[in-house]
Amino acid sequence: MSLGHALRQLRQQKGLTLAELAEQTDSYVGNLSRIERDIAKPSLDLLYRISHALNFSMSDIFSVSESGTGHHDSQQVALNTIFISLLQEDRDLLLEFAHLLQKRSTDSAALLAATATPSSKDADDNYAT
Repeated sequence: MSLGHALRQLRQQKGLTLAELAEQTDSYVGNLSRIERDIAKPSLDLLYRISHALNFSMSDIFSVSESGTGHHDSQQVALNTIFISLLQEDRDLLLEFAHLLQKRSTDSAALLAATATPSSKDADDNYAT
């Protein structure tokens, strides 16, 4: 995902219009629109003001931008976008939950593999018939 698209996604997640963001960043709607459409690139100073107005760190913004490139799917990008907007204690809770889901998935896969593989006794019985 491009920087402009990441900024648009984060702005929309915060429920801000371009006009509201322009006012908070001392910029212009047209300028921000061009940035979001990747027609223009923000200066470092403007990017800092945008990150401050959206209440995200610049590294969070770049993380969302970079997570949309390559092999990542839209759900992963959405999850990352939501994750960085959470309070730290909620991030910790979400990570604990994700670990539980991962363990459940691993346990389920192991159970499926165990039930799908015939035991040696079953294999001997099948060979004898």
